[in-house]
Amino acid sequence: MCFRFRSLITTSSQNLRSKETDFAVQQEESFRGHTVTAVSQAGKGSVLMQPTELPWRLTTAVITRGSKDTAQAVEADRRSWAGISIVLVAASLAIRLAALRYWGIGPIENEGAEYARIAENLRNGAGLVGIAAPGTELLFNPLYPLLIAAVSFLTHDYEWAARLISLIAGSFLPLAALGIASQLFSRRVGIVAALLTATYPLLVNLSFTAYSEGNYATLLLFAVYLVLRALNHGSLKLWSLAGAAFGLAYLLRAEATAPLAISAVFAFVMRAEKAAYRYKRTAAAILGFLVMALPEVILIYKSTGKVLLDGKSPIFYALGTRTLAPNFSFGRGYDDLLNRASYSVQADLRRTGVFMRPSAEVIREVRLKAREFVRLLETGTRYKAPALLRTLASEWFGAPFVPALALLGALRRPWRRPNAGSRLFFLLVTAAPAVATFTFLWSEPRHYFVFVACLLIWAANGLIEVGRWTLTTIAPLWSGRAIVPILSSWVVSGMLALATVVYPIKGVRTCTSFADSAPDNRVERDVGVWIGRRQAHHARIMDLPLTVAYHAGADHVYFPYCDGETALRFLDAAQVDYVVLRRDRRFTQYYEDWLTYGIPDSRAESVDVSSIAGTQKFVVFRWHRN
Repeated sequence: MCFRFRSLITTSSQNLRSKETDFAVQQEESFRGHTVTAVSQAGKGSVLMQPTELPWRLTTAVITRGSKDTAQAVEADRRSWAGISIVLVAASLAIRLAALRYWGIGPIENEGAEYARIAENLRNGAGLVGIAAPGTELLFNPLYPLLIAAVSFLTHDYEWAARLISLIAGSFLPLAALGIASQLFSRRVGIVAALLTATYPLLVNLSFTAYSEGNYATLLLFAVYLVLRALNHGSLKLWSLAGAAFGLAYLLRAEATAPLAISAVFAFVMRAEKAAYRYKRTAAAILGFLVMALPEVILIYKSTGKVLLDGKSPIFYALGTRTLAPNFSFGRGYDDLLNRASYSVQADLRRTGVFMRPSAEVIREVRLKAREFVRLLETGTRYKAPALLRTLASEWFGAPFVPALALLGALRRPWRRPNAGSRLFFLLVTAAPAVATFTFLWSEPRHYFVFVACLLIWAANGLIEVGRWTLTTIAPLWSGRAIVPILSSWVVSGMLALATVVYPIKGVRTCTSFADSAPDNRVERDVGVWIGRRQAHHARIMDLPLTVAYHAGADHVYFPYCDGETALRFLDAAQVDYVVLRRDRRFTQYYEDWLTYGIPDSRAESVDVSSIAGTQKFVVFRWHRN
């Protein structure tokens, strides 16, 4: 009997060796370290393996023989995922267009007015000149204005060019979320993350504004995806491409230097077969970044004589140090200190406020002092840490769902190799936008928009973990009916996802970063257009926000922080044509007096704008300067 058994084994082995066996690998959980099922084409049985060395791809295949059939399967799978990607982008675009049609738009955003005017001046040959600050604008990086100027040839309107760019960038954001979540967790989490970013109200609303944060979030997450690929199985070419992607993101917003630095550190410390390769991949990432960043560095050097990566940091440093008076506090008097640092004008009409002077001049005067920087960072942290907690609890942010799901998605299971390094990297990238707010003293909701986009990827894994918990909990109760626990897990996760998307809608529409440009505030546009039609020449409008000046086709002049007599003389020095006062704003004592009693000078002519609906908050004067 033993002889017959050995003979059977020998014959079976010979038959197996004589056959061509092909295996197509289908990822059950498509991150490394989870079970992968290899199913033979003959349909007989399955083999379980741990893909510790398998790179993440939309399709992974183990090919032993008969590579032609397997390659066809791989290509078919890739085409299916390409189809999913196209559907995601199309659905994301359709959702944003529907929201744009339903919600509508009002005036251009304050920051968008600056970007759009820089683009207009670029097309007109005036260079990188904004709407308010004289000289070359170094506070804003140039890629968004350059794109607006290019797209304006199609739209013939700079504002709509800016909104169209944001719309397209926002539509591609789900693809970046799909790639990152699939790298960190699984394909299932990737699809959930893509659906969340495609439908989340804040990101949808952001996609038809003239803010740069939405465009930056898309480029940043694509750069992060490339780094995750490179960390797993990247070549020097992929590291260079990742660095170049960070360079493009940097040309939108200078904050991209922080995630680039994090990427360079991980490129250096992550294990490599040869120690020299760690240096090479770090250098490749940095060089890829510098190639893209070099034009901006050259521009700053020509304008200031300093070699700097960005102009925003020294300008914010100057503003912060001037705001921090010896007895500084965030209580009473904070607004006055900030306004004085931003808009002060001396009695001899010298402009000393940071935003009243050319940005190049401010940067040239900045001298970094360790004690001042530490005090600024300590004060910013003391103020911004509570502000961050308030933001996490706010309705527009998605509290309590998004923070809770993100925490669950990050910490529900222990991190094990080989995923731990990638997840730690993305955790640091997620935290970077929030930590960056500690370096300056004022706070706006839009400072946290990129933070939200990153948290949604963690939240997607949190939704999957809720589904797994539901399935594991209910399965023993319905051992004979497997469909019941499965459906229950999908229903619970689906309802929670729906609540996550629907709950913040009202908060997003009333968020201050969006409210000023909402349709209800369209009067800003109407007043600007009305003033623009009355002017035969290029006008200069003194106002607090930039929107009226932009829609009038005029230059903006900030109100000076000074006494009333100096302010009157400044009107002539700044060659102001119109003064726009607002009853819902507070600035200085002379501002209050002008609202109540009018401008005390015969050259100020009160302008009746009552023919425009909703102008009760405006008091407008025509200034006949000497």
